[in-house]
Amino acid sequence: MVYKRPTRLAFLILDAPPHHNQQVISDIQNSVKKSAEKGIKFIPVTASGIDKETEFLMRYFSMATNSTYVFITNHSGIGNDHIEPSIGEYKVELLNELLIRLITEYSE
Repeated sequence: MVYKRPTRLAFLILDAPPHHNQQVISDIQNSVKKSAEKGIKFIPVTASGIDKETEFLMRYFSMATNSTYVFITNHSGIGNDHIEPSIGEYKVELLNELLIRLITEYSE
């Protein structure tokens, strides 16, 4: 019998940058480090209200935990204008379908 470690995913939804003070930054760094050590994958989902610094931070979260970065675009029709992501081409998917795809992908 082959033991398969359970999948551990944490979807982090942001519609604004985190508070920029040293305690918050330190807490975030420690949380990401501990999560990565436990095999928890952070999958950030960003919406309108974030800035490029937040996008960079969320990309760090996903890279540090071996996952992916997800963003909502203006195609959604939800919220205010969304920033253009710092990435080349991307495929627009419905959020529900994307989340199901990611859960399935990381569970295999």
